[in-house]
Amino acid sequence: MRTAIVFDSAGTLLKVYRVARDVSYGCIIENVVSTNMISKGRGCALIALRADSVDFLDGADPGMKISDYMAHADMGFDIICRGLKCTHDRISDAIAKDSGATMGDLKQAIEAVKLKCKDIYYLNIGLVVDVPNGTIPYVLATGGRLFPGVKGMVRRLMASGADIYIASGDNRRSLSTLAMDLGIPEGNVFDAVSPEGKKEVVESLKKRYGRVIMAGDGVNDYLALQAADTGILSLQQEGMRPDLLFEASDVIVDDILEVESVVAESLHTSNQREEPEK
Repeated sequence: MRTAIVFDSAGTLLKVYRVARDVSYGCIIENVVSTNMISKGRGCALIALRADSVDFLDGADPGMKISDYMAHADMGFDIICRGLKCTHDRISDAIAKDSGATMGDLKQAIEAVKLKCKDIYYLNIGLVVDVPNGTIPYVLATGGRLFPGVKGMVRRLMASGADIYIASGDNRRSLSTLAMDLGIPEGNVFDAVSPEGKKEVVESLKKRYGRVIMAGDGVNDYLALQAADTGILSLQQEGMRPDLLFEASDVIVDDILEVESVVAESLHTSNQREEPEK
């Protein structure tokens, strides 16, 4: 039986450090769970800015509004998580209306990540958009590095015959670097996917594989964990998680390396079921 294993990236393969810059109060909030921030407000959306790197901030005016910069630079975004009725057009309109979030807020969020996250593997930036009110209440920055032992785990899983995939809300540049480092084919990487998109990846793979396993850590993995033949919830990344995540998962692990034993047990059970009666 052919097996596909789909991994989320940030929080699952990568230990991440996330901060939010509260635009109204001008303060940094550490170790935030960005997707949980969205689940608390039905009219909010979490978006990732489409930027190959954060170098564009070096020459940016700190006082310039983020909305003005995005319009001037024709900078797009990907929706990571959103509330009901938060369409792409409505999110764009809300960003354009905002007058509070500045490029300086972005810079301060990034500096906070760099200060705390040493040997940074990648860096992503995003926004929480309050769609009904047309504001950007939070500016986000995320940095991450591989959890110990991940390279060896992926190598052994591939050697066992499993095909490895990555489905993540992160940008293509970050995921391409990650995939290359882990030896995962570029064609097996799905970038900037929404929770619904992750579910679609899993459902598509189920048409080609006898067993599809999904490993994730956050609420944006909920639908994919539910859709997989075996859903593995990793708690290695610190943070609170809603009950629905535990309910959607078949297996709970404290260390992502435990995926190996879960996969081995899953394959063993499947093989036993397939053995003809004597």
